Amino acid sequence: MKRYLTIATALMLAASSLLTAAPSSAQSKGEIVIGLQCDRTGATQIVGTVLCPGFHDYIALVNSRGGVEGHMIKAIEIDHEYKVPPGVESYERHKKEGAVTIAVYGTPHIYALTQKLTEDRIPGTSPGFGSAAAADGQRYPYIFPIAATYWSQAAAAVDFARKQLSGGLKGKKIAYLFYDNPAGREPIEVLEDIAAKEGFQLKTFAVPPPGVEMGAQVLDIAQRYRADFVISHLFGGAPSVSIKELKRVGYPLKKVIGLVWASA
Repeated sequence: MKRYLTIATALMLAASSLLTAAPSSAQSKGEIVIGLQCDRTGATQIVGTVLCPGFHDYIALVNSRGGVEGHMIKAIEIDHEYKVPPGVESYERHKKEGAVTIAVYGTPHIYALTQKLTEDRIPGTSPGFGSAAAADGQRYPYIFPIAATYWSQAAAAVDFARKQLSGGLKGKKIAYLFYDNPAGREPIEVLEDIAAKEGFQLKTFAVPPPGVEMGAQVLDIAQRYRADFVISHLFGGAPSVSIKELKRVGYPLKKVIGLVWASA
């Protein structure tokens, strides 16, 4: 929740700075309009049903203290169910409502909206998800990752595995268990590059959406591949499923680390 409140603050400050440069219908009402994408009903609702109310709560707190430079904040939430077409539609609706910045929800949605955000010159945020390449502000001036990207998270996960395994990573087997969509695939290239440099074997195990069935993959990791360590990148209800499956086959959870959404 603390991470998401930081995101909300960043959005508000960005929106405030845009008011003087880009007057809108929202400005005439004294409001700063933020477009808030959310998933309260789809595959990642276990995250959205907590984060999105937190976003609104923080905005209410800011408004109770006078808003941002005297402007009240108005967040227009649209539930896109973690589906790209409704996500694109929500962006167009937010734009018509005068949103000066968009809290994008989902890596597939960042990929779908990057060009639109750039052409319309509307900042969009992708905290802890999205395209890691967007960290290059010269190439992606309107996409703001804010938090550690999936590339950075993957590198940190490998470093954690190194510290846990005696003798380092050379010759070890690491399994990458991931949700099979653009978000899950985002770190693979970086992991492969690190594996080549560090001398460990990397094998990927894709879990098809919505991520509720992964018994075969976990069995393969534990009994066939015999992984020395597992890096998990799952979200929605999938992280809890993976823990249950790993425990069922007797794989030690102390040899498992998950990227950001594993906390769900």
